[in-house]
Amino acid sequence: MEMEEKEYNNKTVFILSLVGILILVLTNKLCEMFWPGYSVSEFKNLLIKIFMAVVSVVAVIMVARGKLTFSFSCFKISKECNFKREILEAVIVVLIYTAFMLGYRFFMNTKDPVIVARPYFGLYLTKNFRWTYPIIALWQEVLIKPFWQDNVKKAMGGKKWITLLYIGLFFGILHMHYEIYTVIGAGIMCFVTGILYERDKNIWGVWIMHFCLGFIPACLGL
Repeated sequence: MEMEEKEYNNKTVFILSLVGILILVLTNKLCEMFWPGYSVSEFKNLLIKIFMAVVSVVAVIMVARGKLTFSFSCFKISKECNFKREILEAVIVVLIYTAFMLGYRFFMNTKDPVIVARPYFGLYLTKNFRWTYPIIALWQEVLIKPFWQDNVKKAMGGKKWITLLYIGLFFGILHMHYEIYTVIGAGIMCFVTGILYERDKNIWGVWIMHFCLGFIPACLGL
């Protein structure tokens, strides 16, 4: 009986992966049908927020019914975790990424007059509800790491690397309405931060990276 229940829970994880992608596609189609003036290029950030709200409700239901698990220990900084190293790694990654983005901005200044006209630094907090991004990044990390990654790993029989590849691919697909470089970048970021989450078992370092890597490009006018 226990083996049958385990197999059922494993199937649930993979079925919900497909359901999640289907929810995103249907949400976009419904917006196109019932929202005059809607276009995914203009409202793709809002589309992701609506999708996350729907998926969060599904996640709560599945956890409440015992089909999937979730632990709030992801918010705890354990004694085994080297928190200073975790934060230092996040800061180093962000600084390297910022330097790369600045270099890309300098390059684009020679190619695109629209980018030339933009300021080198601007928060753009009123554009696409960017002021909510710290919360959105944390929300996504909670859904992807302690909820989805941990459950997929159980379904994969504890195989870490296959789990990380699966999660990275899944997260990239969830950005299908963005430019291709964003899709690829999101998948790579999720894979790398998944490694750090596996090691530290909290989401604070990966949240800092997720927020900064998503927030900085627009601040530099890219």
